[in-house]
Amino acid sequence: MQGFIVNDALSEQAARRTTGLDRFKARTLSFFDSGIARRQLLDIGSASGKFLYHNAGRYSRATGIEIAPESLKFSRQVLGLEVVEDIRDVPEGISIATAWHSLEHFPEQGLLALLDGLSRKMAAGGRLIVSVPNAASWQYRWFGRAYAYYDVPTHLHQFTPDSLARLMRRFGFHQVATVRSWPYNVFGYTQGLLNVLTHTHNYLYYRLKRRSRKPSLLLDAVNGLLMIVAVPAGWLFGLFDASDQKRQGVITTCFQKNPC
Repeated sequence: MQGFIVNDALSEQAARRTTGLDRFKARTLSFFDSGIARRQLLDIGSASGKFLYHNAGRYSRATGIEIAPESLKFSRQVLGLEVVEDIRDVPEGISIATAWHSLEHFPEQGLLALLDGLSRKMAAGGRLIVSVPNAASWQYRWFGRAYAYYDVPTHLHQFTPDSLARLMRRFGFHQVATVRSWPYNVFGYTQGLLNVLTHTHNYLYYRLKRRSRKPSLLLDAVNGLLMIVAVPAGWLFGLFDASDQKRQGVITTCFQKNPC
């Protein structure tokens, strides 16, 4: 089993600041919650609580699920959010749930228990937004283990659009629509190219986001120089990903709860 992962900077300043990825998440939520009652928002794998912090105001109630002790403490004590450790502790009447790159981290039995509990606590017509790495993507095919989202051992599952849809049908959800995962796709190509060129895996990401890599002046300099090429290439290949949503680097899709 994997250990706890702290993937967000645990500072109030970082939580308040919005990035292009934060705006993408907010737009995706706004697109899929149109026309449904905004009673309760649930964020699965809420990390620092940043997503809830910026989007809770749209709902009567907002809850997160998180297990990393540092993230739990920060989101509760600093941001004042309602965050629990288990789906069993989430109130009933969920209108919409989000899972931003969290489902791939759950052990199998934990994932099945989560989806079962979610299905029971979500009213018919409620929606679940899921964003996960795509094992059927061009990125995964081309980069192999250099694929930016090939994150062993922290990723316990490799979903495809079809396998994700089958899993959700098992718990009474049908697919509504998929959107283009622009920020994730561009990052995936950029980091994947850096991985291939430097023969390292996600050095910049682990170094800057997770703070889990020992700094190397040489690798910092090499990655900095290569970014001049990798970033434009990432955007260019991101446009290529947009031509086929089933082959994009990351799946971002929405499922709706069926009537009982």
